[in-house]
Amino acid sequence: MKKLWILIRVQIYNFFPINKIRYSENNKSSGSITSLGITALFVSSCIYNIMTAKTLAQVGQQELIPAYMSAVSSFAILFLTIFYSNEILFGSRDMEVLLSLPVKGLDIISSKFMFMYLLNFFIGLMFMLPGGIVWVGSESLGAVDIILFFLSILFVPLIPMCIASCMGIIIVVSSSFFKRKNIVALIFSFAMIGSVGYMAVSAMGNENSIGIILAKQITGLYPISKLFMQYYNFPMYIGEGFFIFLSTAVFYIFIKIVSAKYGLLNTLAKTIPGYADNKETYNRKSLFVALYKKELGRFLSSYMEVLNAGFGVILLCVFSIFLLFNPVEQIGRYVGIENINEYFSNLSPLFIAAMLVISCPAASAISLEGKNIWILQSSPAKVKTILNSKIALNLTLHMIGYIISVFVFILKLDMNFIQIFNLIIVPICYSLFITVTGVALNKKYPNYEWESEMIVVKQSMPVILSGLTGIVAIIIPIFLYLVLKLPITYALQTVSVVLTIVTIVVYRKVSHSNYI
Repeated sequence: MKKLWILIRVQIYNFFPINKIRYSENNKSSGSITSLGITALFVSSCIYNIMTAKTLAQVGQQELIPAYMSAVSSFAILFLTIFYSNEILFGSRDMEVLLSLPVKGLDIISSKFMFMYLLNFFIGLMFMLPGGIVWVGSESLGAVDIILFFLSILFVPLIPMCIASCMGIIIVVSSSFFKRKNIVALIFSFAMIGSVGYMAVSAMGNENSIGIILAKQITGLYPISKLFMQYYNFPMYIGEGFFIFLSTAVFYIFIKIVSAKYGLLNTLAKTIPGYADNKETYNRKSLFVALYKKELGRFLSSYMEVLNAGFGVILLCVFSIFLLFNPVEQIGRYVGIENINEYFSNLSPLFIAAMLVISCPAASAISLEGKNIWILQSSPAKVKTILNSKIALNLTLHMIGYIISVFVFILKLDMNFIQIFNLIIVPICYSLFITVTGVALNKKYPNYEWESEMIVVKQSMPVILSGLTGIVAIIIPIFLYLVLKLPITYALQTVSVVLTIVTIVVYRKVSHSNYI
């Protein structure tokens, strides 16, 4: 047990640069800003979940609060764990060091899984604790029910994590047999993410009773949440107790099975196909083209970066294809919006912009150079050329989703000239803004001493700040439209002009730097 806690502590210190933040003056400010952003996100999520639970209580469905919070938190944990489970469990850079230590494979996989549990515990806490407080205050309950509910918060992440990790194992094993390992892994990953999304959509019901609708949605989203519902002749504390037992049993069985084959799974995760293309030829290229091809090759070869930084563009393409093969009116009836054509015509530029904003590999492009940054620093290429290659990659990724979505939206929606103008121009302004902002933030707050790509791609300060900046840029036109009553078309145009000016100013400042 002592070795297990030491390994967990090592995982935490490797994942979060705690010592660098504590003892380095340069990283204290960035650590404070990151901590503030995470705290603000946690608090806002708790407030939102309190409001949701109060809404359920107001419509007389307070008995569904425990099941609802359990289902939503478990689904969120399952969805998010798919994105980073393999990076933590299999093929991480610290595995060679860990496997050389006098510890069992069971201890290693247990420490990694428990570390992943700590990350997901706070996600479950954001849902279960606020909902539980509202539930206790709105209904007369027994002491056993209350105690078991709050105790179950500790066990909520276990089953979704096991399911997501099993999906990760399938991806690792399946992709290891193919020449294009990363491409196959991405196909499997997005197929599984799509399956999870389909489960969420198919959980909707069409009954007239709000209680039946909510119950169907909850149990359809996460069937195990039935254990948090009160049935006739079936006290709730029995279901809660069985949920705790089931979660513990599933976790124990999963750890035992995976630990037995952990070395093999880790080897498969790090396997590089022995394939060489002898027909490859080498031609002289300009510095920009060479740097751009280098960026493109690294991006496509990084499973973690494509899965996370490219998710928004892929989601935009999937939605566009879905819209292409389905009548707009049918989608409007499905989501409960009557005049769906006008709604889409006005807000489609903002929707496309939002999907592009959440896909910003430029925010981590400089940090991903890692300890090889000295190669770029000592190369004859200008800083402007280096940054342009990273900006070009981001714009190339955005261009794919932009062209497909704009074509489909123009084809399927009945829009006037102003709406088409906004559809074409607004996403471009947002794309340029978030790309240049991401590069500028990464240049100002680089992290070259990382152990896992996931730290840079998902949790680095530039990524968090660029994400928050993008969210603010998306919210501003909505605020102008809803609060100040400015027409949405003019609000989008005004914000686009401002973003373009900011982009030009930031780009000039960054591109004239003498160092990277």
